[in-house]
Amino acid sequence: MSPSVLMHFAGVGLVLLLARLGGGPTDTLFQAQAAGWVLVLLGLGLTVRRPDRDGGAGAARRWALIGQVLGFLGLVGVLVLSLDKLDALGLDDEGRSQAAVLLSALNALLLLVSAALLICVDRLRIASPVMLPASRVSTAAYAGLSVAFSLALLFPLNYLASENNIRWDYSYFKTASPGDITVGTIENLDEPIQAWLFFPSQSDVTEEVRTYFDQLNHPMLETAYVDQALETELAKELRVQKNGTIALVRGAGDDQQVQRIRLGDELSSAERKLKNLDEEVSKALLKLAADPKQAYVTVGHGEMYWKKSGAVLPARTIDGVKSELKRLNFKVSELGPAQGLATEVPEDADLVLVFGPTESFLAEELSALDAYRSNGGAMLVALDPGTKSDVSGLLSPVGLSYAGEKMLVGDGNFWGATRRITDRYNIFTNKASTHPSVTTLSRNSRTTALLTPLAAPLTQSESPPFKIEITVRTLDEVWQDTKPNLRFDAREEERKGWPLAAAISGTEEGSEAEFRMLVMGDATWASDLVLPLSKGNQEFLRDGIAWLVDEPSQSGSVNDEEDVKIRHTKSDEAWMFYGTTLLLPVIFLGVGLLRVRSRRNGGQQ
Repeated sequence: MSPSVLMHFAGVGLVLLLARLGGGPTDTLFQAQAAGWVLVLLGLGLTVRRPDRDGGAGAARRWALIGQVLGFLGLVGVLVLSLDKLDALGLDDEGRSQAAVLLSALNALLLLVSAALLICVDRLRIASPVMLPASRVSTAAYAGLSVAFSLALLFPLNYLASENNIRWDYSYFKTASPGDITVGTIENLDEPIQAWLFFPSQSDVTEEVRTYFDQLNHPMLETAYVDQALETELAKELRVQKNGTIALVRGAGDDQQVQRIRLGDELSSAERKLKNLDEEVSKALLKLAADPKQAYVTVGHGEMYWKKSGAVLPARTIDGVKSELKRLNFKVSELGPAQGLATEVPEDADLVLVFGPTESFLAEELSALDAYRSNGGAMLVALDPGTKSDVSGLLSPVGLSYAGEKMLVGDGNFWGATRRITDRYNIFTNKASTHPSVTTLSRNSRTTALLTPLAAPLTQSESPPFKIEITVRTLDEVWQDTKPNLRFDAREEERKGWPLAAAISGTEEGSEAEFRMLVMGDATWASDLVLPLSKGNQEFLRDGIAWLVDEPSQSGSVNDEEDVKIRHTKSDEAWMFYGTTLLLPVIFLGVGLLRVRSRRNGGQQ
């Protein structure tokens, strides 16, 4: 490549790089682009002074001059945008934005045409320094122009795609879209939140994040994309060390609150986090929207607990419940005899949860829990059938009773976990009322259901002292196994929709605060064995908590795109093993033998 063209390209590259990195006319890096302008002008001067005048060499010189002049004009346009000189046109904000887009496109086109002309013509001139027909030079120049204008057709397409964010994705991977909790939290903010998205402009992760935040178009959420390398002061203030981070900010100065979500700027490492992006964003927004609430989980009576050990099965642990409470901005603590339950429930309790006790509470503990409920408390009680726990002290004051010795069984819609008859305990239902504690489950009843293994029905007194609404019933095919033998007996047993969950609310005499209570005739639905498998169970938990603490914005769905786990029984795995190692080879061998035999018979004929 000739010295004049090399100087031109070096100068153009230097100007564009320093204009990108510089922070304005007063910045040293920005001012250093003067060296690039000097190189461009020197390259143009060498071409002007070149002695080639006639024939192909003269044509090559003229085309090179055209290319360098076009590149110079493109750089002038870049300088105008860098110095923000469009205000001199007297346009409004929309007109100025449109002018900036047009000028950017024109600059890119001029630089592209300049580069194509210079490369094509200069390579031809160097390849044929002696015999260089003018017609060949013109042909090479026009070929370069054709390539440049063909590539330029991508500019408007790219601009339209960027502005309208239209994407076609046929792969399994997909970034989660905003769910009900995220949208509801933003709509109920009393102060705007600034979302600083630290991502490089040219990154696949940036486009995935843009797809998500474009759907959160709301005045209470201000979104800005920045590059950590260019906004070092802002990154330092928000404690963001590298790109690939979302910083959600509320307030300013000493009152500033920041929640950071680290994704990464490489798609291969960020895919899994992008699938759960809505869960992370909703969790961060909830922490910024309000102070954390306090939830207490009773212990000391054989309850389901989050701490796992070798002897405890996943059907008796509730680590998923604890994680969901934390995501909903709750502090989670134990509440048992050692924490003073026999005296009173702590005053800071916003929610008390009782999950599957297998032993009875002390009379003093029942009295403390009932006093908490009477004074406007919120309680979630999930009961475990077949245990000796006596919870009548919690249920009878509100007009409910529970006989857990006779469990509910179904032979139509159930979870076949073991492929045994005992799977009939694992019943599904999508029969939910319109109560706020089951809004999402009711709305999605066509596609989701509540899985309740080991459930027993609730019984409502004839004249309950408070408002009781049965929120979830079983399917009509379910019966109460009075034998028990897991088989329906039409003479003694009845198929119907049995009450599974009840929402109770009201105000005790002498109290001004309304209490709220949610009772479930099954506790295994919230266990670590079942909760991750059923979206309906997750929605039931979220909506129930949101209703109990009177936070409607926390109810609804959290969207994710996680792969669904495929579970196989031993019989399934046996079929897969013998099918792949024996059956398929036999089939292929048989087809091959038939083919060989048919060819032999054809040859004999």
